[in-house]
Amino acid sequence: MKPNWFKSLLPHLAAIVALLVLAVLYCKPVLEDKVISQSDNVQWQAMAKESMDYKKEHGIPPLWTTSMFGGMPTFQLAMESPYHIDSAIPAILTLGLPKPINVLFLSALCFYLLCVVIGARPWIGFAGAIAYTYASYSPIIIATGHDTKMVALAYLPAVIAGLILITRRSYLAGTGIMALSLSYLIAANHLQMTYYFFLILAIVGIAYAVHCIREKAFRHLITGSLLVILAVGLSLASNAVSLWTTYQYSKESNRGGKSPLSPLPGETAEQHDGKEYAFQWSYGKFETLTLIAPDIYGGSSNGKLDENSQTYKTLTNIGVPPNQAARMVSSWNLYWGDQSILGTSGPVYLGVVVCLLALLGLFIIRSWHKWWLIGISVLGILLAWGSNFAVFNYFMFDHFPFYDKFRAPSQALIIPQLSFAILAVMALQELVSNEIKKEVLLQKLKWSGYIMGGLLVLLLLASTSARYTNASGDNANPHSDDQFHSQLVQQAQGHTEIADQLMAATRADRSDLFRKDVFRSIFFAAFAFGLLWFFIKGKLQARYLTIGITLLIMIDLIQVDRRYLNEDSFMDAGSYSMPFQATPADQQILQDKDPYYRVFNLTRNPFQDAMTSYFHKSVGGYHAAKLQLYQDLIERQISQNNMQVLNMLNTKYIITNSVEGPVVHRNPDALGNAWFIKAIQWVPDADAEMNALTNFHPKDTVVIDQQYKPLVNADFQFDSSATISLLYNHQDTIAYKSKAATPQFAVFSEVYYRQGWKAYIDGKEAPYSRVNYALRGMSVPAGEHNITFIFAPEAYYAGVKLSLGSYIVMLILLAGSLALYFRKK
Repeated sequence: MKPNWFKSLLPHLAAIVALLVLAVLYCKPVLEDKVISQSDNVQWQAMAKESMDYKKEHGIPPLWTTSMFGGMPTFQLAMESPYHIDSAIPAILTLGLPKPINVLFLSALCFYLLCVVIGARPWIGFAGAIAYTYASYSPIIIATGHDTKMVALAYLPAVIAGLILITRRSYLAGTGIMALSLSYLIAANHLQMTYYFFLILAIVGIAYAVHCIREKAFRHLITGSLLVILAVGLSLASNAVSLWTTYQYSKESNRGGKSPLSPLPGETAEQHDGKEYAFQWSYGKFETLTLIAPDIYGGSSNGKLDENSQTYKTLTNIGVPPNQAARMVSSWNLYWGDQSILGTSGPVYLGVVVCLLALLGLFIIRSWHKWWLIGISVLGILLAWGSNFAVFNYFMFDHFPFYDKFRAPSQALIIPQLSFAILAVMALQELVSNEIKKEVLLQKLKWSGYIMGGLLVLLLLASTSARYTNASGDNANPHSDDQFHSQLVQQAQGHTEIADQLMAATRADRSDLFRKDVFRSIFFAAFAFGLLWFFIKGKLQARYLTIGITLLIMIDLIQVDRRYLNEDSFMDAGSYSMPFQATPADQQILQDKDPYYRVFNLTRNPFQDAMTSYFHKSVGGYHAAKLQLYQDLIERQISQNNMQVLNMLNTKYIITNSVEGPVVHRNPDALGNAWFIKAIQWVPDADAEMNALTNFHPKDTVVIDQQYKPLVNADFQFDSSATISLLYNHQDTIAYKSKAATPQFAVFSEVYYRQGWKAYIDGKEAPYSRVNYALRGMSVPAGEHNITFIFAPEAYYAGVKLSLGSYIVMLILLAGSLALYFRKK
């Protein structure tokens, strides 16, 4: 028994080891003590610096950060449960490997598990794991630092594996695997990926129900459905600490919370209700063909050209030194698709060989699983089109629960990334099973070839008529060709003819990229078609077909991947801290011994900048989910350079640019951490409150919406000798000392957030209200008092207990399934 058991296990071990070797070879610079220079990860380290320093001292990150946007919850930044028992299994699965080897191997391992569950041979599973893991979107998000997204993608196939086991009556193992892997997917804290899984689950559920009804397997349908609900419930409960707090925060954020303000003049309905923001990265309809030909739209907004490019030649012809020209074309605006408003790091390319196999699978797969795979593929593409298919996606935005809290619909292409890889694996498995007649297979292969050939010919024809530009007259679009042309004119010191030459060269290079990738895809598709044809004709053995297809998939995908994640993406670990070197301006400000002021850095876009938060408490910051009230304050007051608003935010230092470099300006009118006011200006609603901030004196007057009247004691008498001062600010706990002969009203330079902050006077809870649209204010009685604000959201503490209990139940389920398996053996 034992030798046979080991013999059957050996091919799987060999395939897994091969996947590990591939991940190591692809990320070989990591073994040379190098790390990825991830732009978004650098930003994250900057915004999380304060929280990570707190964790070093207290063992767990705080729930509130003061380092950006005047203060905000850390629920989407650096929050975790105080219990760490859930970290052992990921460490085992990734073998303690360094980033990004660990996540590439984890992704391949989870997809290989899925292939084993659907009955694929080991080396077909190996090919499928490569198809899923090395589709271009994965290395692109690794290079840019979207680590949580990649971790969620890695666990997704394992969740589907558990789900399929349940549908195949392996109830205990399926429930355990699905619950545990879904728990880790959710724990990655990329809720948009989690949402896409639940959309997948809904379509699988429909197909499963239809299948069971047709087979009259009603008991199986009920049992399987209940176990799926149990697995989902356990995984959600095990992440209650993050999901619950995030849900509460979402109602107050610009990713779901609706502004109480009326639209600005000229503001469209889509801008005001968040659709324009949510659908900024909408994939173009024709652009979807990047799934089979990657750089038909130029690739990246900061793409790389070589010395043979027309742009390089044009630069050198107009007198730019070769070294400088080479540096310029190493990051050139090549992308010209529908996502140009914010730019893109690269296309979603699934591999033309994978797509050809997926097409073939549509015709030859006999399992009911084919239908939900088709369904999720179509759904993923429609969702990715975003505002380019508004009739569908605006309906989703307005009516589907929580869908309005996400942005960047192009991310939905991870769904076909999964489904196409599964279809390809199932198609290969059907081919080598020899259960379908050769005549039928040949006919189906012809149909697949006609469709793929037709698409590639369509691309060739399109290459002759494409404009290769996204010019639209919109100079506000930072990545549009109009704006790019303006930048070139500025660099050429007003010589528009030079800019025109460079734009013409850019269009020529885009055209060249288009045609080269179409011919490249034609080559790989033809080669794969030939292998399949010879196999069906009986002139090629199954093992050689598998080897040939695997090599084609690997070469095809990794060649494209290396355009976006290669040796140049890595840097010496010792120099990784360079972005966090304090500038002379930072050093000057840091000499201030009072640590509780704020800094407004105008040398960058202050509201797309986390680097300031590394050293200071910033008025600005970098985060996709800001508090809606603070976003309103940014758009309507701070961006209009309202100094009185900056004063009330205790903006003690402002950094500006000069010829000599950044210059620090000390603001003598910053109002400090708290102050007593002379009068209250009551206003009827939020619009009036915001408008009142345009011309007011926050040192003397506070503006309050009348809805907060029950929380305010308006019977106070200003005492010029009264004092209120900050004792300490420990992020989750802020303490003040007050002294006054008469009752006063205090304004605190802290952002208002009702979901968790409680105020206490001498240990007794006291009411406080929102004032000046975004700050906190409260009535303070006469005498000497200690005032304390404590951030202790009930959702966090209740969620911690629920998470721990649910995780333990999942481990018991998984252990039980393993024990039952070995007992049977």
